[in-house]
Amino acid sequence: MIYGLKYMKLNKIAALLVYFLATPLAVQAQTLLWPIAGKLAGENILSQPQTYIGTELNFDNLFIGAEPGAIVLCPADGIIVSVGAVYQRSLSYMLSASYQNQLSLRENVLAARQDDDRLFTGFLSLRMADGNKVHLHGFLSDSFFKTGQKLSRGDTLGVVDYSYKAFKDPSLNITVSKRDNTSADPMTPFGLKTTFIEPQALTREDPLPAEKVRDDLDILEEAFCELYPSLEDRMGESAFRAYMDSLKSSVSAPMDVPFGFRMMLRDILHQIPDSHIGLLPDPIKTTVPQSWQPGEFLMFCDDTVRILFTVPEFKQYEGRIVKRINGLPAADYARQAYKLLNTYDDGVESTPEEESVLLGQWGLIMNLDAGKDSAHELELEDGSTVRIPFYERPRFALTDTYRRMLRWHNLNRMESDDDVFHTRMLNDSTAYLGIKTFEMLTGQVEQVRSFLGGLKAPNLIVDVRNNPGGHNEVLMNLLSCMVTEPMDRQKGGYVRVNKQGDFASLAHSLNYAADSEIFQDFEPGDHGFYLRDTLETCSVVQPDAQVHYDGKVYVLTNGSSFSAATLFPAVLVRNRRAVSVGRETGSGYHYMTALKFADIQLPNSLQTIHIPLAQLVFDTTICDRLPQGRGLLPDYPLPLTYDEVVSGTDGETDVMLEYALSLIAEDRYLSDNNPFAEIDNKDSGSHGAGLVLIGILAAVLAALFLLFLFLRKRKLSFGAKA
Repeated sequence: MIYGLKYMKLNKIAALLVYFLATPLAVQAQTLLWPIAGKLAGENILSQPQTYIGTELNFDNLFIGAEPGAIVLCPADGIIVSVGAVYQRSLSYMLSASYQNQLSLRENVLAARQDDDRLFTGFLSLRMADGNKVHLHGFLSDSFFKTGQKLSRGDTLGVVDYSYKAFKDPSLNITVSKRDNTSADPMTPFGLKTTFIEPQALTREDPLPAEKVRDDLDILEEAFCELYPSLEDRMGESAFRAYMDSLKSSVSAPMDVPFGFRMMLRDILHQIPDSHIGLLPDPIKTTVPQSWQPGEFLMFCDDTVRILFTVPEFKQYEGRIVKRINGLPAADYARQAYKLLNTYDDGVESTPEEESVLLGQWGLIMNLDAGKDSAHELELEDGSTVRIPFYERPRFALTDTYRRMLRWHNLNRMESDDDVFHTRMLNDSTAYLGIKTFEMLTGQVEQVRSFLGGLKAPNLIVDVRNNPGGHNEVLMNLLSCMVTEPMDRQKGGYVRVNKQGDFASLAHSLNYAADSEIFQDFEPGDHGFYLRDTLETCSVVQPDAQVHYDGKVYVLTNGSSFSAATLFPAVLVRNRRAVSVGRETGSGYHYMTALKFADIQLPNSLQTIHIPLAQLVFDTTICDRLPQGRGLLPDYPLPLTYDEVVSGTDGETDVMLEYALSLIAEDRYLSDNNPFAEIDNKDSGSHGAGLVLIGILAAVLAALFLLFLFLRKRKLSFGAKA
């Protein structure tokens, strides 16, 4: 009998164990309260860690769906360590707006939204008793939260809002972090069966054995050949494979990764210069080995090398012109820096010229083999010489000339996420619009449109210098404000990719699943798959129905006008709606490779290469004004000079902007000689000839049809007489 009771107890315990193990939402150790009032833990999960949202890997987010107006509860006792209005642009990038304590959270969010209901939302971080933090975003509240404020488990925080652009219905996002701010499991604290994978410390062999270096090079070679649609245009697949084979055969010994292998990767990317390809930062922080750098910082401009600043012992040589460096003509030494650049499209000349102005920034990489006995023997303009040694940690005293150059270098560059454009009146007849990026929020676009719509000045200078690009929707929106009829003279635009999906190389991608079908809507054609006349190619720009600026437009460009900042002036210039002033753009005029990107991580070295997947052809027109392989060349070129890079004689002058103002003062705008006239007339002529031919054929068919009716009528009448 006792045995029977014991057996029954064991059965009951076993049954309970089976129940708990088989139930994924079993509340065995729930420490956090489910934040949606009236719902069970685990109810309506939209996405959890290690799943994909579109093509983005969700690493540590728990997204929960809810009904509109659902109450959001505080999940634990804790202290607020952060609160604000945020916009999650991607799973790895979040913008925050300035927060005012005198306003409620809802009022802060509404102030940040600028008319777009799904951009900014409420965010709150709570530090719990164990030091871990729980972060919630995707709710609104009329409460006046502030950091340091204590909250209790079950307190009402507000109502659910929109947490992420991928979800059309209301949702809340929850993440958890440890004391050291590393990601933590957001599911187990709710008693849920977790899919979270604890982040592991990255490790690798360093130096990397030769065979593993070659393995990584094999993976990179196949990735470029399979993914990158512009390879044939840049270098040719056979030539690229031959180059990679020679590189692999040269690897016979272990190679250090931070300098040796990354330098090799730079050399590879230099073979196929593309403004949209990038080598991402090394994910493993390494101690920089002992290195020796020149005791002088050089600049290169006007085909001339100058000493910008030095260590204190050689201060008297600052500003001097250098003719030779260790016996090599100084200009030839300077151009070695070109080999270190790959952030421009093949054929573009302005980008390496501008990027090598601050030549000293390349001093370490250009002299990796230097030691404590190394020095630069400098022959100066007057024939005198000076020997300046290398230093392990040179201490430079910054000069006024250097500060002037930094001012030039930072013209129209973004300083913060809110600093995306700038407007001002330069004089009574000329307005200025500096567009620092085309990655704008809806409210920011509306502010620019409002500026253009209210502008009465007959001249507008639009500055896209040092603009890295952005979204084509923003580009097209702003272009539409500057036309009264469609801009469509650019011909033959399309987007081409190598394959629709099933890319084997995506097995090494950090941002795409291996089986992603990325380009399902593309149709097969010669040499790949195509979409034609799309938003990305700016094939036709329709006028804005409400906002219109019809004055003269002058666009400032330079070698750091990339991507959308190349397309913006390209559309206007090609349609004779504006003139470009300054220097060639950093991205190619006729095509660029962009739109979607794969981040390929090489498994042994852990280096990641950012590879564009789509070739965007903007215009197939090739002529003297639009030479093949170049960026957009300016209508009014301004060669780079020493005077410009030191911001004029007063150190405060924007030389290119002043040049544009002088063009306006002299009433120099569109030339009488239209460089596109012959091509456009030929196109319209062939189009007209086609219309004439269609008209003739239509007339012939109509005549034949009338003849048929006439004969048929006669036949019927003959039959009646019979």
